[in-house]
Amino acid sequence: MAERIGCEEDVFSGIMEGRVAIGAEIADALSAELGASRQFWIERYNQFLHDKVRISSSGSEKTLSSWGQSFPAKALRQLGWLPKGSRGEQLSKDILDFFGCDSIRGWNERYSSGIGQVAFRTSFAFEADEMATLAWLRVGEVQAESLALSKFSKNSFKNCLPDLKRLCAHKHPELFFPKLQKACADLGVGLVSSRAPTGCRASGATWMSTKGNPIILLSFRYLSEDHFWFTFFHEAAHVVLHGTDHISVDGSDPSPLGASVFEDEADAFAQDTLVPADLRDEMLNAIPTRPHVRRIARKAGVTPGIVVGQLQKFGALQPHQFNELKRRYKWDGDTTLPALSQPRK
Repeated sequence: MAERIGCEEDVFSGIMEGRVAIGAEIADALSAELGASRQFWIERYNQFLHDKVRISSSGSEKTLSSWGQSFPAKALRQLGWLPKGSRGEQLSKDILDFFGCDSIRGWNERYSSGIGQVAFRTSFAFEADEMATLAWLRVGEVQAESLALSKFSKNSFKNCLPDLKRLCAHKHPELFFPKLQKACADLGVGLVSSRAPTGCRASGATWMSTKGNPIILLSFRYLSEDHFWFTFFHEAAHVVLHGTDHISVDGSDPSPLGASVFEDEADAFAQDTLVPADLRDEMLNAIPTRPHVRRIARKAGVTPGIVVGQLQKFGALQPHQFNELKRRYKWDGDTTLPALSQPRK
């Protein structure tokens, strides 16, 4: 069966055991081989998650005092998301407050769907990664709830994306991010950002809100302009091309089946948006020098640092070369938005 639906045996075993999510691509494969519709198989998986939560929450083995230990409490306290003195049973109560829930059962029911599935459908190596990522998603969820969003139009959002890269001309995140956030909101897309706690390796995430608006959450991972803008357009690509919940972990989707196709498409979309294909040929078919980088940047309407990032991504520059052309950021007191670190000369 694994061979017939086009996946490795260990992946198929994960499907059977409930460790691997049944998303659109797996559902299509099961539908082709076993019958029923794509939605049928997706709903079966969602029902499995719901039943699993219901069963686990009815047991008595997890007390309120022990439940909170599965979360990276120290990292959450460091970011100010939990009170500094939070310990034991109070820790669990504080975590429930953080997630807007009044009981473990309520938490299980709420986070077996929505942004919970965005986190738990990924294949992280350690449980702490899942919980740290879920906490990061929660901060994004709260921020998104306060945004006034227009009705979402996929075509309008897609058509406006090339214009949004002009905002990279602003050096400071405190200047360009609110403008980018407002432009996205006018197109029906919620854009938020938050520092990721220790244990969360995410660069960006997308999910659909209960009101039908796509939400993009960015972490400013690596604190450089080239990575930020590439991640933004990468996540935007998932919104307009795939319409599915997604998390980028170190620039890739950790889901075990079908990820490479979606990720390659999102990467290509981001690359084409930042440096169009015809100009990319000119960028790559020349000896990379700093004047060359600046010339391509002017033609593409982006910063030299973004061009450096693209040249490094394609292997035309080594990871350590020309990095002085990149704008860097740093985290200060604000955990939602970093500051400019070293202004470019």
